[in-house]
Amino acid sequence: MLLSSPSSTPPPASPPSLDLDVLEHDHVPTFVLKIGTKAAGFEILFCNEAFRRAGLREVVLGPGREALLFRSWTQAVGGYSPNILLLDRIWAANIAGANQSWKVVRAVDINKQPHHVSEDEQKSAAHTHMHKRSRSDLLKIMESTHIPKVPLRELPGTHIHARWESMQTMMEMTDVGVFEYEPSGRLIHANDAWYRLSNYPRGLSSHDEFSFMDLAYEEDHSTIMSAWNTLVQGNPVTFEMRWKARPDSDNAPQWVLSACVPVLDEDRNLVTIAGNTIDINAQKKSAEAAQTKVEALEQARLSEAKFTTFAQLAPIAIYIFKPGKGLQYVNDQFFELTGTQRTSPEEVDFAHVVIEEDVDKVMTEWEAMMQAKTLSQMEYRLKKTWVNQEGVRSHTWVQGSSYPELDKNGNLVSVMGTIFDISHFKWAESVQRQRIEEALEAKRQQENFIDMTSHELRNPLSAVVQCADSVLATLQHLSVDNVSAVRTEITKINDELVTCIDSMQTIVSCSLHQKRIIDDVLTLSKLDSNLLLITPMRVQPVTVVSEALKMFEVECNQMHITLSLKTDSSLTGFEWVMIDPSRMLQVLINLLTNAIKFTKDHDVKEITVTLGGSWTRPSAEWQTVTFAKHDKPRNDACDKPEWGLGSKAFLWFKVDDTGCGMTNDEQKKLFSRFTQATPRTHIKYGGSGLGLFISKSLAALQGGSVGVRSDANTGSTFLFYISTRIATGPEAPISAKPQRSLVHSTESVADAMKAAHLNILMVEDNLVNQKVLSKQLQKAGCNVSVAGDGVEALEWLKRSVYWCGPDGRDETTNGISHIQKTSLPRHELDIVLMDIEMPVMDGLTCARHIRDYEARGLLSAPSDRPRQLSYSTASPLTFDSDVGILEEPVPRDQTVRLPILAVSANARSEQVAQAIVAGMDDAISKPFRIPELWPKMVGLVPRCSSIPT
Repeated sequence: MLLSSPSSTPPPASPPSLDLDVLEHDHVPTFVLKIGTKAAGFEILFCNEAFRRAGLREVVLGPGREALLFRSWTQAVGGYSPNILLLDRIWAANIAGANQSWKVVRAVDINKQPHHVSEDEQKSAAHTHMHKRSRSDLLKIMESTHIPKVPLRELPGTHIHARWESMQTMMEMTDVGVFEYEPSGRLIHANDAWYRLSNYPRGLSSHDEFSFMDLAYEEDHSTIMSAWNTLVQGNPVTFEMRWKARPDSDNAPQWVLSACVPVLDEDRNLVTIAGNTIDINAQKKSAEAAQTKVEALEQARLSEAKFTTFAQLAPIAIYIFKPGKGLQYVNDQFFELTGTQRTSPEEVDFAHVVIEEDVDKVMTEWEAMMQAKTLSQMEYRLKKTWVNQEGVRSHTWVQGSSYPELDKNGNLVSVMGTIFDISHFKWAESVQRQRIEEALEAKRQQENFIDMTSHELRNPLSAVVQCADSVLATLQHLSVDNVSAVRTEITKINDELVTCIDSMQTIVSCSLHQKRIIDDVLTLSKLDSNLLLITPMRVQPVTVVSEALKMFEVECNQMHITLSLKTDSSLTGFEWVMIDPSRMLQVLINLLTNAIKFTKDHDVKEITVTLGGSWTRPSAEWQTVTFAKHDKPRNDACDKPEWGLGSKAFLWFKVDDTGCGMTNDEQKKLFSRFTQATPRTHIKYGGSGLGLFISKSLAALQGGSVGVRSDANTGSTFLFYISTRIATGPEAPISAKPQRSLVHSTESVADAMKAAHLNILMVEDNLVNQKVLSKQLQKAGCNVSVAGDGVEALEWLKRSVYWCGPDGRDETTNGISHIQKTSLPRHELDIVLMDIEMPVMDGLTCARHIRDYEARGLLSAPSDRPRQLSYSTASPLTFDSDVGILEEPVPRDQTVRLPILAVSANARSEQVAQAIVAGMDDAISKPFRIPELWPKMVGLVPRCSSIPT
């Protein structure tokens, strides 16, 4: 609050200059701010250390009323009270600076007395009443309050009191707010209109200096102080401002127009500041509404301009349609896309733009959209054509979208639509669809080609191999039994026998070579389809490798090749491991086959196989061998539960030969699909170029890799490794089985088959295979019956000991001929060898009929023999047609059934699975040899299991 109300004396003629260093070291809290008549916010430009240490900045800038009035007092340029009280401190202010634009405010003393209403305050409070008194009373009050006397113009002598009262009454009745202030900022008097507009309190205690600042709108404070400073310097001013709304009201701030004049005495000294205010809320609202309307119109104009620009630049056609009026707007892209001439939108006939085939569809969809008043999208073709990337011209495909616009009553006002060219997308879809169809067709043709190739090659191979075996057996038998012949004849016969044996061995060798090529093709097909599985088994690696090498003993002996096996010292601790022996042997056999092929024609003929182990993965270059690049061995190959919990390790296999060797360029071409080292490799040595690629893929599938080191004319070293887990050997030692030669093995199988004297029904459509296989089986002591297709097989079964149906009853289907009654004895039967692909009725259909007969009780084992159980031993998940290995079978429900062995030239696991599902019990792939057929029959015919082999 202010400590005194009289007007301060005018500032000194020569205001002191500012010395900030002196002010900084002053022990009195001091700050400096800039003042003037221009509107500016309150800002402390400098404060000394005493001011900062007392923490007075937050007090001065605080939000309270006392701080607001204090700031208003400091910003006044003249007429202000010399002292003011804030935070129990008495503050004084001085004008400084050459231009009197600085104000130095100092806390000159501390108020030690409790605040009470002074006499001056009580006297000044009387000024807040509207003085409805005489002129002389007003002058007396002004004298008693030390307000400087203002010389008044002489009033008419007559009726002066009546005129004064009349003027006061008029001021109270007007809607214009009238007020008068002291230069110190204290209100002298005001009429009711001013109180009503400003919400100024009428209480005496609230009329402090600059108290009007507490009622003014905060954003207008700088404007009001600028006007006040202009007035106290003797200049009138008119300005707009806002009064705050009452705290308990939701009204907006009150806009008023204030016109103020300084009242000066005869000496041009400021006496009071008088003025009036009028309510301009209505004008402001009208102006704001007009401005808002102008801005809205401008915004609408800008939006329309933006839309027009956007529509013209958009890569799609845009149109606006109004019911009853037609098209009202189209952009340039509309004419470009539809191919129509540029004209007014009303003249465009859209039905002439669409091709005739799609007009009805477009019009139907348009009518449905107009009725439903919902978004509509459709694709159709225009008459305009375009040329795709293949140079083909066709109609333009577009996608049209229509967006109905409705009014508040749901009535259709207009339709905005877009048309987008989708010709490229349609063409891309057709190309993609065509390529997918071509890819599927190519895949189907590839599978058909592989199946056909396999079937066509394996069928003659079966006869070739069996003929060769038969000739070999006959010639070997003659060479022993004809000892009593004349010596000269024996010599001649032996020469012929040698020639025949050599020829037959060539037949067998070539046939097996062709079979290996076919097996490579089938393995490649499985690799591409991710159908090869790794099945771990607990084995002794040395035993597995030794058994594999014995397969090559005869071949190596004939070619005078020394084949040896070495075990590296690193193999210690690898006595029993978990690996898939069949997949490992595929890689090893491929490498051995190549070594024999490239070594047989050299002077030094040695092949050494070395077996070792490693507890860490071999590096990219290991033991002078560089492994194939771009291999991605499976690090998780041994992580599945079936591998056990043994330590992870790696087995490596090295094949050294003294063959022709390779150059560095030739080595770079290895391990690629259908690729050999040089073109002369195929010409001189043959092969499909798949062996090493398959070996690399199989090694990677087992968590390993394959590599090579070779020098021209000195030989090659191939090395591959696979991941494994260490396994524990069986508790009881396994006795080694005595190894027998191929001839001995063949002879033992023949003796076992002769002892079994099996009754076999062979269902085969190929006459050559019928003749060859039946002779082989008959020579082995079997009783063989032949059927040319499934229909003949079913007819034959009705005359067998298995048939339980009534004689002469036609139980067959699909046109199977009637079986005439006969008194012939029933055919004995132990097993059926069933070909799959046959005319009239294939093997799968025939097997289904047989199982159906058994289910109906028409086929059953004869009662005079032990009822034999038969079940499938080939599972799609465990049958490996590549190497002919069957894991332990998972039997179905054991039921009495006739054993059926599928015989097919198609060796893919899917085809074997189809045979098992159709009712076959097991399967064997062509070509096969009799020693390979016997284990299959032993597994299906129970009485054969007791015959020693």
